[in-house]
Amino acid sequence: MTFEERYEQFEPMIFHMMKKLHVTRDHDLYLQEGRIALWKASEKFEEANGEFAPFAYQYIRGGMLDLMRKQNKLLERETVKSDEYWQMNMDITEDQLLEIDMLAPYAEGLTAHQKKWFWHTFVDDMKISEIAERHQVSVSAVKKWKKGGVERLREGR
Repeated sequence: MTFEERYEQFEPMIFHMMKKLHVTRDHDLYLQEGRIALWKASEKFEEANGEFAPFAYQYIRGGMLDLMRKQNKLLERETVKSDEYWQMNMDITEDQLLEIDMLAPYAEGLTAHQKKWFWHTFVDDMKISEIAERHQVSVSAVKKWKKGGVERLREGR
């Protein structure tokens, strides 16, 4: 299997890890780190040691955590001046707008309730119980929104 084929197969795992680690900035940097970790895992993997997927998962997770530690150390050393602070907040807003622009085509075919579930889940990172509380509906109602939304997303609208 070529690395390109392996990357296509494991790309969702890289994005899953980014979401699991709550990566909110530098998406490209973490995506690249995930690619590098997958490549390193491909190089070091020996079939006698078991399956590749768990091995790759740990490599990807470890690579991203190492990158986070390095970035946190750098952030601790830097002092933030007031103008820089506001610029950083604008960058976060731009990231959120980019995320919304990328997700918007997927939400087009959803009903109003399914869109509520979609946006709160993928942009606001809210749990089903939090969505239910915000819209003052039952958890089962939000689960129905989710079920219908997932079906429509899978159908490709």
